[in-house]
Amino acid sequence: MNTELIRKRKSVRTYKAEPIPMELMNQVKTYLKKDNGLFDVPVDFTILHEKKDGIGSPVIVGADTYVAGKVRKQKNAELSFGYAFEKFILYVTSLGLGSVWLAGTIDRKSFEKAIDLKDDEIMPAVTPLGYAAEKRSIRENLMRKGMKSDSRLPFSSLFFQDTFQTPLNETNAGTWQFPLEMVRLAPSATNKQPWRMIVQKDRVHFYEKKTAGYAKESFGDIQKVDLGIALCHFEIAAQERGLSGKWIQSDPNIATLENTEYMATYELEV
Repeated sequence: MNTELIRKRKSVRTYKAEPIPMELMNQVKTYLKKDNGLFDVPVDFTILHEKKDGIGSPVIVGADTYVAGKVRKQKNAELSFGYAFEKFILYVTSLGLGSVWLAGTIDRKSFEKAIDLKDDEIMPAVTPLGYAAEKRSIRENLMRKGMKSDSRLPFSSLFFQDTFQTPLNETNAGTWQFPLEMVRLAPSATNKQPWRMIVQKDRVHFYEKKTAGYAKESFGDIQKVDLGIALCHFEIAAQERGLSGKWIQSDPNIATLENTEYMATYELEV
């Protein structure tokens, strides 16, 4: 896994009507057997087919294969799911396959039935799999434009030095600049980019900046899932730059912004 895949990955909603070769699907199946979750929270994946399993999405064109993930309701469930699912998304990107995070724009009941979702489980998101079409559909282009999918908030709006009162710019980010930039490129639900991070000498603290309406009983807090994606990107970039660290949860009790909640910390191992 490398940051080239982070830069390369694009959301794909329009696919070629071309089946995925069996050899490639076997690689996908092998990967999905691994436990790639965080904080001892396993994530379970299921491969589904539109016709056979009676599932689908009104915003997807041309794809028949989907992957759905579920996790038991517990502390860190959404964080672990986001971290593991984004690693999978990057893995299939390395295989030349297209994908897209789908949470609200699916026939949720049919997916939940197909994966036998239990009362104590949530299914935050699914993705189609397939080969991206040469041209996006008109619907997809309108969706991307409406969500401003290719835009990102400025570096200093997302990242801070020691406290939330001191915005951090790229030139002063030092060792952390590259991992932080890979977080800035991460996908998020309707492109809200809910991560806020405080940088200290040997620690980076991750916070969720909450937006009303993104936490639902049926599929959890989708913005916590987004934070899991951010953790995934940060870790990949840190490892690529030779930084050895670990994830811990130890709230530094720094005064937070309104509607902001501490999630996790990346701590350098020295």
